Amino acid sequence: MKAVLLNQIGNVSVQERSEPLLQEAGDVLVRVTTAGICGSDLHIVHGRDPGIRMGTIMGHEFTGFVEDIRGDAGDLNRGDRILSPFSINCGQCFYCERNLPGRCIRSHCFGFVNEDGSGLEGSQAEFVRVPLAASTLLKIPDAKSDGSPLEDDDVLFLGDIFSTAYSTAEFAKIQKGDTVVVVGCGPVGLLCVLAARLFEPANIVALDSIDYRLEKAREFGAIPLHPESDQAVKLLQDLTEGRGADAVLEAVGHPSALDLAIQLVRPAGFVSIAGYHTQTSYNLPIQKAYAKNLTLRIGRCHARKYITKLLPLVLESKIPLKSIITHTLPLADAAEGYRMFSEKRDQAIKVLLKP
Repeated sequence: MKAVLLNQIGNVSVQERSEPLLQEAGDVLVRVTTAGICGSDLHIVHGRDPGIRMGTIMGHEFTGFVEDIRGDAGDLNRGDRILSPFSINCGQCFYCERNLPGRCIRSHCFGFVNEDGSGLEGSQAEFVRVPLAASTLLKIPDAKSDGSPLEDDDVLFLGDIFSTAYSTAEFAKIQKGDTVVVVGCGPVGLLCVLAARLFEPANIVALDSIDYRLEKAREFGAIPLHPESDQAVKLLQDLTEGRGADAVLEAVGHPSALDLAIQLVRPAGFVSIAGYHTQTSYNLPIQKAYAKNLTLRIGRCHARKYITKLLPLVLESKIPLKSIITHTLPLADAAEGYRMFSEKRDQAIKVLLKP
């Protein structure tokens, strides 16, 4: 099969690999129909997430069909159309029983194989092996509630970035009438804008340094601003009688973005972190956070939980997730897709791959 491999830091390529073998009872082989390139994939390729074995198949966002099953896979059958979260879960451990599947004691993320061989190969391939499939995969219909076709592009982001965005907004305790700031308008940040809208704030201010991303945020109903200027501070003072934002969603994953979030939020406000921080050293401005009585939330999204919660919104066509997709390429062109996404060429926001 064709698969996207991490050759070395800074380089991926499409190569031939053997189809995955089903190893344990409950394993499922999925024929991938759509895969996404995520910002987390760029972290790996750029060497910001060390310890990944060279030759690992990349990717953790995918939809497809059940091709084969070993043993009992619950209600899954060959031919079922499925959506997967970015990590597997057993459904039975301490954390799974508390509806925290992202912390499952048997959890692994797709596309993360460590130097010792532990972990899972990724989904940017023609086929992917899914362990613990009965509690990990979700069967999805072929049509929306109105009978129109349900496309992969409609649901793909439930498996990672929209679930991440929604949980980030939920953790921020957004109330009707609030003023919300989203720091960073990459794919996750833009979906944070859409997620925040569901909580009916009065204002959403979106910050990014790239104009075409800001324009998309404007289309989604946000007030777009460059973070380098002092306009954000002034605007928030005007909107909130000088208090600052009620909630800030940080969707960059860099210390400077988190510092800005803490600066912009009001006393007793919420800073909710979607960005995947890879820096091993960072001096959190803890005194400023303490002085403001802030609540900070951070951590891996429990995507399997949120897929179930958010799928009805997609089936009712209530949220335009696929509007962030800018490029869809054949799997064979994955290396170009990575370069385009990394270099922000051709106004790339979200790049999908079709095996």
